[in-house]
Amino acid sequence: MTMLRFLLIAAMIAFAPLARAQDAAAKIDTVELIGIGPAPVLINPENLSKLPAVEKDVSFQTSKGPSSGHYKGVLFWEVLKANKAFDGIGHNEELARTFVVTGRDGYRIAFSVGEIHPDFGNTAMMVATEVDGKPFEDGLRIIVPGDRRGARNVREVVTIELH
Repeated sequence: MTMLRFLLIAAMIAFAPLARAQDAAAKIDTVELIGIGPAPVLINPENLSKLPAVEKDVSFQTSKGPSSGHYKGVLFWEVLKANKAFDGIGHNEELARTFVVTGRDGYRIAFSVGEIHPDFGNTAMMVATEVDGKPFEDGLRIIVPGDRRGARNVREVVTIELH
């Protein structure tokens, strides 16, 4: 029994670095946009590069103090338009829609489409791919310029659900 236990522990120790390396390699750079059609739309740096890029200097307060950076990405409104999220609906019906952004750690934030609609709230919320000229190592982020606190910025985004 002790030899078997020893071998199991030795195997776990031996394979732990491999598991961590695979975890790091499984960088989340694809986000599922759910609620537009029967299948999720995949958002990743490659297809974002086909949309108009925006760059913004953003500062906000965090629980660890102030944070600021020069973010680059695509306005989420442009992502919705490019994927025809509101085709076929009535006048201003999109204003009754909401979406929930979820990070890898389960952190969730809800927004209304009216907040980001250019004719209404016009918040320049972006799907960010980089900060200060460096791509994110942990996947795409949602950045909400203009918020005084950073609580609505979501890192390691895995899904955006349109309701």
